[in-house]
Parts: sequence; C-alpha cells; structure tokens
Amino acid sequence: MKILVADPAKNVTIFVLEPVKSPAERADLARAIMAESRFGAEQVGFVFPPENSGPEEGSAPGAEKPLWRLEMMGGEFCGNASRSLALLIAAQTGLSGIHTLTIKTSGITQPVPVHIDTEAQTAEIEIPAPAEETEIAFNGRKFPVCIFEGITHVIAENMPPDEEMVRQLIRITGEQCAAENIRPPDALGVLFYDSQKRFMEPVVWTRLTDQLVRESSCGSGSAALGAWVMRGINETETDIELAQPGGCLTVRVIKKAGKIIRLAISGKVTLGKVTRRSY
Repeated sequence: MKILVADPAKNVTIFVLEPVKSPAERADLARAIMAESRFGAEQVGFVFPPENSGPEEGSAPGAEKPLWRLEMMGGEFCGNASRSLALLIAAQTGLSGIHTLTIKTSGITQPVPVHIDTEAQTAEIEIPAPAEETEIAFNGRKFPVCIFEGITHVIAENMPPDEEMVRQLIRITGEQCAAENIRPPDALGVLFYDSQKRFMEPVVWTRLTDQLVRESSCGSGSAALGAWVMRGINETETDIELAQPGGCLTVRVIKKAGKIIRLAISGKVTLGKVTRRSY
C-alpha cells in the first residue's frame, strides 16, 4: 500500500493512495494502520484520483468533470483531512502558488472548495453550515449539538475531558436516533471548550470503525464551535483563532440576516513523503 502522512495541526492523518473500494476493507485497514504506534495516527483517509473517483465499483459515470475524492475510514466528514487532500493534490499534480480546488469528500453530498497556498502550506475549506442545531440532556444539564452532514458535535463548555461522558453521549445519541427512526451519525465529536482560554479539546468517535480518539485538533469541530459562538448574532464577518492541543485553527464565520452564508476552516498542513507499507 502506498501511504502518506499529513499533519494538519497535529491531527495526524494517514492517506492511503491505493483504491480500496469496499467500506468494510477500508475500516479493517484503518484499524491496522492506527494500531501502528510509529504513526501516531488519529484518522485514516482513502484517496481516489479522478480516474477512480467513485468509491464503489460499478458507479455510473457522471456528466461533470471528475474530481478527486476522499473517503474517510468511517464514511464521516473530516475538515482537516479534506484540507490536507487539496495540498496533496497540488503536490501530486505539480500545482504551485495560490489555487482553489474542488473536491468530493465522504459525509458531504456536494463538492466543496478548498483554497490553498503551496508556498505557505496553508489550506482553507468552505463547508456547509450546520444542518440543525439542537440540545441533548445529560446528567441534569443541556448540551448544545451541531449536526453537520457526516458528523455531529456536542459542545461541553467549561468541562474537563471525560471519556466516560463521551461514551454515555454516544449511547444516548444512538438511543434517540433509534426512537425517532433516523440514521445515527457516522461520527460523533464531543468538544470540551474552555471559554476563558478559547481552548478546545476534541474527542471523536467513528461508528464504522468504533474508534474513540482524543484528537489534537478537529476541523469540523472548530467549525461547529465557531457557529455556536456566533449564535444570536445577526450580522458578522469574524475570524476566530481557536487553540487546540496540536495547534491553532482559524474559523471564518460570515452571517447575514442571522443566517450563516460562509463557514470555513483554515490552517497550516505538513505533508510527508509517499512510502509503501504492507498490511
């Protein structure tokens, strides 16, 4: 297998550059890769170049120009991995300078734009605003919930990280989805947020692989927190610098008439070299 290590704010992502089209095979391979301590991987993504852009065999060719596609290990959406993919595409295709690339990614129906600067090694991805904002009750307290395509985030403000609490929230979310006869989220993040320090510690669980990871940073979680911080504000164009254990990500929120019209996550990305590993 050809693989490459990407480091977006220490949210270490292993890209598999071979076409693994079965979701079950992707999940098994992801577990094997994450078991290797040498990588310190927090997630695994599978890259499909345009000629192999469809993740499943037998998919009908579309009329639109084929795009690079990212399939995350649990079929979830990951902002940091998607940002990193755009810089990987630039490296693979010889692009340099400032560009906007459009990619497809698991967890999000429509293609998304990523703005890259290969000299600065930065990437900014624009993502759809949360599809829904609600609350979940736990231990006598209500927690805000931001539901995106591909991942759901629960915000635990001014609470220390607690893995048992995360597992309880996973259970409660599953029970609520079953009771309402709706599909459970592909991934669930709990964002432990210190509002005074503006410091976030994300813990993310993916359903397909049943992996629970205390992440060094989280792109979609940063977007969720940015949207939540700007709640109740009708007009704004704000950049939020959000510190996390692995570094800082910038969330850009633009709202008009109370509606988010642009939500983006940006930061630096370090790419390793392509290597081969046997699994």
